[in-house]
Amino acid sequence: MAAVGVLRDPYGRPVDRLRVAVTCRCNYRCLFCHREGFRGKCSRELSVGELLRIVRVAVRYGIRRVKLTGGEPLLRRDVFEIVRGVASMEGVEEVSMVTNGYYLPGIAMRLREAGLSRVNVSLPSLDRETYRRITGVDGLDRAVAGIRDAVEAGLRPVKINFVYLRGLNEGEVWNVIKFAEGVGADVVRVIEYHEPLPVSPRFTALHAGLAGLAAELEKISVDMRIRKLHSRPQYVLPSGLVVELVKPMFNPRFCAACTKLRVTHDGYFRPCLLRNDNLVRIDFSDDESIARSLVEAVKRREPYFMEGREHGRRRNKNGRHNGQGKGV
Repeated sequence: MAAVGVLRDPYGRPVDRLRVAVTCRCNYRCLFCHREGFRGKCSRELSVGELLRIVRVAVRYGIRRVKLTGGEPLLRRDVFEIVRGVASMEGVEEVSMVTNGYYLPGIAMRLREAGLSRVNVSLPSLDRETYRRITGVDGLDRAVAGIRDAVEAGLRPVKINFVYLRGLNEGEVWNVIKFAEGVGADVVRVIEYHEPLPVSPRFTALHAGLAGLAAELEKISVDMRIRKLHSRPQYVLPSGLVVELVKPMFNPRFCAACTKLRVTHDGYFRPCLLRNDNLVRIDFSDDESIARSLVEAVKRREPYFMEGREHGRRRNKNGRHNGQGKGV
């Protein structure tokens, strides 16, 4: 198959990033986790060969950045083989990973040597009890050690994901920022709690807006820029640390600048994190069949939040949007 260039969806958005859920298994039970939209029983996982075939075809259609997600990707014993296989493909500019950090200590350098470019590590709290309450695991020390190891291994930029939760960790964001500066991390991503519409009572209880934090950051930052992906504001602090605000809820600009397509652990293309009514089952008959599945998934991409459209108009037969509201 010859390269065909970057695909664009019906709204003109290019698709050059692929998020690949290599497993739905996870050792954590985070309050905020969307599990890449998956809400069924964890059964089949794609083999290394299947995963690499998908990525190889996607690269021919303009995918340049691949992010390995889960579940917890480090639960796969063959994760080094997956990283090595993706990183070795001509045309792949970056292979990154989202992890809770629990299994990262001691293997960060091995991941780097396999070809991993960088990591995002979830750190919802620096207080042991709050961390346990949010994640369901007493894993703070391991996550912190994983972040330190990632910095030492050069998995740059090292990004810390901090999901902002009303009544749980709102007061900790500055502690996490100071921690990141102290260990030499590069970015703290403060992520608004998000879920599909119509929102649940949990959303009402946990969601907190980021406007107040943005105002504080504006006062102390030495530079402010807008990241192209999702139109995310980034504040550069005097230390050089970047604080990025991720605000997907009711935000048409966020969706308008989305360039991602997702692959589920069991072999579907997912055009949007917050929907599961437009998935495309991947046909593994041959590479041309995979390509047709990819093209069809891109055709089904549609901004979840859009200017001039009532939010939450798509519902399943139970009256709720499919999917659920780890970071985006």
